[in-house]
Amino acid sequence: MRNSIKLVVAILCLATACSNTNQKKEQQDVKPQLPADAIEMKYQRHLYFDVVLRDSIPARMIFDTGSSNLLLDSTFYATNFGKNKNLRRAMLSGAGNGFQLTTLDASSWKYRVGEVSNSEQMAIVMDLRKIVGDGVDGLFGLPFMQGKRVEFNYADGYIRFLKPEETIAEGFAAIQCKWLNNRDRIIVPLSVTFADGYTLSGNFLMDTGMPEELSLNSATTNRLRDGGHLADAHRKTIEIGGVGGSRTECYVRARQIGIGGKTIKDVQISCSENKQGAMADNRFDGLVGNALFAHFDIIFDFESWVMYLRPNNSVD
Repeated sequence: MRNSIKLVVAILCLATACSNTNQKKEQQDVKPQLPADAIEMKYQRHLYFDVVLRDSIPARMIFDTGSSNLLLDSTFYATNFGKNKNLRRAMLSGAGNGFQLTTLDASSWKYRVGEVSNSEQMAIVMDLRKIVGDGVDGLFGLPFMQGKRVEFNYADGYIRFLKPEETIAEGFAAIQCKWLNNRDRIIVPLSVTFADGYTLSGNFLMDTGMPEELSLNSATTNRLRDGGHLADAHRKTIEIGGVGGSRTECYVRARQIGIGGKTIKDVQISCSENKQGAMADNRFDGLVGNALFAHFDIIFDFESWVMYLRPNNSVD
């Protein structure tokens, strides 16, 4: 009898759990009403968009501010565009420790996201799905946004291009960013406070191709380790972490990250130990990614390089 009671209780608990799960799923399935001029964006660690290539080929692509090129997955390319005798071999560097063999198609590429179009002189063709997953056909970067003011709404899942006469709404804090190279990389100022109370005020590359909150480059990692601020770090080697292959990192929990006058508490950050690649570049302190930006509504002025932030979550 006692076992029967336990079984009934277990079934009731399971039924309740299933009911709660279904209710949560139903709540998640309800899409918010988007502005009339919005372009739908799917935020699932990366930022996914429906893109049309060369006026007719649909593609699911990631927007990555860390990229200044159009990238196409090699399988997707072969299926939709066939063989091209004009392809050239090239080596591409990225966040990893090495280089990746790719091919270049310099036959000119036009693509459209929503009603907004852009053209680029070439596309890089590589095994992109090996890095970011089977559901991805390609990646587009900063050239699509240059010269525009764009709202990124992580919570409701859309971007929107602001009209020239439109003013910034109340509640947004302005952050003057910097540019790196030929205005194709965005540097964001922010601070990181570690467990021992030490605060690093640094410049971080805006990288919407990175799902995590924050990653320190190897020069910054070494400087902090020498200062004794990474005593609680634990190490991990990631075999396929992005363009450029494997990378070695250690992980620590930061007491808080400060950006735009707001703080996000208790954040796990990665600390690169790479010897080469983007994460060994000492012109910036690291990368800031989607998991941090997802706490905010963001408007980015890609002409003046100003980021406007407004909390959409529990930040101080």
